[in-house]
Amino acid sequence: MFEFSYFISLFFFVFIGVGMAFRFIMLLLSISWIKYEKKMIDAPIHGYPKVSLLIPAYNEENVIVETVTHVINADYPELEIIVINDGSQDSTLALLISSFELRESSGRKIVESIPTQQIRRVFTSREIPNLIVIDKENGGKADALNCGINASTAEYVLAVDADTHLTQNTIRYLVKPVIQDPHVVVTSGSVRILSEKGYSLFANLQKIEFVNSISLFRTGWNFVNANLIVSGALGLFQRKLLLEINGYHNLAIGEDMELIVRIHRHLIEKKASYKVLQFSLPTCFTSAVPNLDEMIKQRKRWQKGLLSSLRLNTRLFFNPRYKGVGLLAIPYYIFFEIMAPFIELLGLVFFIFILLFQPLTYSPAVLTWATPLGIWIGGIVFAVLNDWLSISIDKFLLRGMSTQEYGRLLLSSIVGLFFYHFVQLYCKIKGTFEYLSTIQISTKWDTQRKKT
Repeated sequence: MFEFSYFISLFFFVFIGVGMAFRFIMLLLSISWIKYEKKMIDAPIHGYPKVSLLIPAYNEENVIVETVTHVINADYPELEIIVINDGSQDSTLALLISSFELRESSGRKIVESIPTQQIRRVFTSREIPNLIVIDKENGGKADALNCGINASTAEYVLAVDADTHLTQNTIRYLVKPVIQDPHVVVTSGSVRILSEKGYSLFANLQKIEFVNSISLFRTGWNFVNANLIVSGALGLFQRKLLLEINGYHNLAIGEDMELIVRIHRHLIEKKASYKVLQFSLPTCFTSAVPNLDEMIKQRKRWQKGLLSSLRLNTRLFFNPRYKGVGLLAIPYYIFFEIMAPFIELLGLVFFIFILLFQPLTYSPAVLTWATPLGIWIGGIVFAVLNDWLSISIDKFLLRGMSTQEYGRLLLSSIVGLFFYHFVQLYCKIKGTFEYLSTIQISTKWDTQRKKT
């Protein structure tokens, strides 16, 4: 029994180490990608296509006016702003009407190319002619986005969250690649956490996670054209492609990932030449999750979204027809995002069993528990090094930061090991159990915004 526990624990911890090593390789690839990305974005462009910026909103009274004001002032020559009020029960619509002097418009007709819940009214503004506000029956975020796609008159649509703040150049940076390379059909950028007043360990840990997982790790997938996730907070799409695949899936828990996987599948089956690219320089900012309870809710939903998207695309798993998506990306997410939390937990259980019942003497028996322990600790140290590499890339190749902030983030990544990693582990395991024990019959808004 001891021997069995030893080898099981050893195997499980080695498995987790392989996943961490893979992430480290992706971070190294991101360095090369950033250099290529800077050349692409710095290239001169003559003429930009029209873009429709979609802002789905449900009970967003705390942030909606500030968000719309930000995008109205965005530096982009031909921008159509479409706010979709998805049956809000607060004063979201009233604030939009009063703040931007909206008037109901009977002249704007919207063709329902993608079926959605009923539109109640459409508003426009004389002062801001490129702003459109649609008031519709509640149908969930995916339904609201589909309504925005129907209303769009542009070649490209940019989907953002209602609490997203764009930088001045965000839209230009996202559009440049699709101008330079006609095969690029989707682009996305970095989602960053807004800075808090004073020092917040919880916010800093989220900053590190977002830089590691979104700004850098996902760019590594560009080399095999296998990005499976474009954040719902910042994603640019060819509108005709979205119409072709009938928009967002209304019953998908993680509508953003499900859409991307479906785009890959659709275009590969058509034998089309295409690219779905993640960039590091185009940036938007969002608020940090304010407390542990809200983080658990959010991360459980992310895990359910991942499971939902993979369940709908099981035929891609290790299928060479789907190239990097089927042979690398899908297996990675199944093994290291779904299975790995359970494997790590079981490894810890077997290791604790060894500690409790294996006689502790100065003999080869010591190695029975010391070897798995060493591998597990080594994996944790390697995870810290991954975070440090991400923070360093961010400082020296991307946005830069003060030496003081740099030191705080490096220190935060060490402190976070004692609880943040285990919170994520819990959320993934809990989210998986909840997904497997429920049947999804509708989509719900999951928003807890705060004004910043």
